[in-house]
Amino acid sequence: MRLKTEETNHYKFTEKFGRPLEEYQSVRNATETLNKTTIHSYKSALSQFFLWIGEDPDTAIANRKTQLKADDETADHYERKVRAYKKMLEDKGETGRCIAGKIGRISGFFANNSKRFSLNLGTMKYNQKRKVPKYSPDNTLMRQLYSFADCARDRLIIALAYQNGLAPVDVASIICGEIPPDPFKYYQSSRAKNGVVYHAVTTPEIVQEYQAYRNLHSEIKDGEPLFRSREKNELDGAGVSQILSNLIIKAGFDDIAGFYPKSLRDGFEDALVDADLPSKVKEAMMGHSGGIEHEYGGQKRLEARLEEAMQKAYSKLILTEVVTTNGKSAQKIVDLDNAVIESQKKILALETTNTSLTERLTTTEKELSEIKQTIQAVVEKLEKTNWCIDKSKDKTK
Repeated sequence: MRLKTEETNHYKFTEKFGRPLEEYQSVRNATETLNKTTIHSYKSALSQFFLWIGEDPDTAIANRKTQLKADDETADHYERKVRAYKKMLEDKGETGRCIAGKIGRISGFFANNSKRFSLNLGTMKYNQKRKVPKYSPDNTLMRQLYSFADCARDRLIIALAYQNGLAPVDVASIICGEIPPDPFKYYQSSRAKNGVVYHAVTTPEIVQEYQAYRNLHSEIKDGEPLFRSREKNELDGAGVSQILSNLIIKAGFDDIAGFYPKSLRDGFEDALVDADLPSKVKEAMMGHSGGIEHEYGGQKRLEARLEEAMQKAYSKLILTEVVTTNGKSAQKIVDLDNAVIESQKKILALETTNTSLTERLTTTEKELSEIKQTIQAVVEKLEKTNWCIDKSKDKTK
């Protein structure tokens, strides 16, 4: 669950040192060439570390410079601090993977400010055992989760995370206009984590929810970030992760150990394995460095191969209520759905025309009634006039 603002290390850091972490020059130097996702990771790790040692970043860099110049027993002051910090995190029960990430960000902070400020930590060993085993949701569970999404945005997020294997931060990085408008079409982007290209293929669910979302949010232009919050703000990776977490809780799956937003990506990988796809195709669709680009002489052949692979795997990834055996059947269903929608539009147009004709008929009948009344009045007047004329003739005789 996402922490309240006052519970975050970033907020506590600002309260303690008087200004946000990103306003320190040393932090700017360390993160100026990094992407948005990595900068967020740096802020999280550095806020916690500097709160623990009780120094702000600029002071730490100034002290590091002084200590290295002195070349005495204080030269390894920050190495000892980092090792003690690692021990503290281990005692708190944090996993080795998490600790390794935090130590990496701290080391990067010093090295990015100046190569000579780099920490000499040697080989640090981390316990790689997971606190909670990874959980990979199967297709039945994912279809249930999909049914709990009550808007096109949330259904599209689930479809992209599960059927294209995107992590929450990669979903948040999608640009409007990047997704093709037809099912089983190739597109590509780069992973926010490491910049590696992921090769993706659309599905009927992705296309349907993407079009529905675009229709609802026509104010989002091509080239802009696709996803918005209900307050119209751009969603980041944490925001997408929170949406998925809320849906997991709403569906009653929060009691499943290890079921997190990133688990949808693991479910996608299992589906590709179950579909018996070649390993390099699987690695390419997962966004791993599989080197599939070197297998083909041209991009078109690569795209066709991956589109075929998605059609083969789609039966294990389908999220709609109708189960199909292959991608072609799914395409037929989408075409039928579109035909039904068009028919409904035509029926609505006919009903509107019928209503208009009924209103015109009613108006015409009313006008005819008024004309009849007018004619009747004229006839009565004429008859009265004729009677008066006849009377006059009689008198004259």
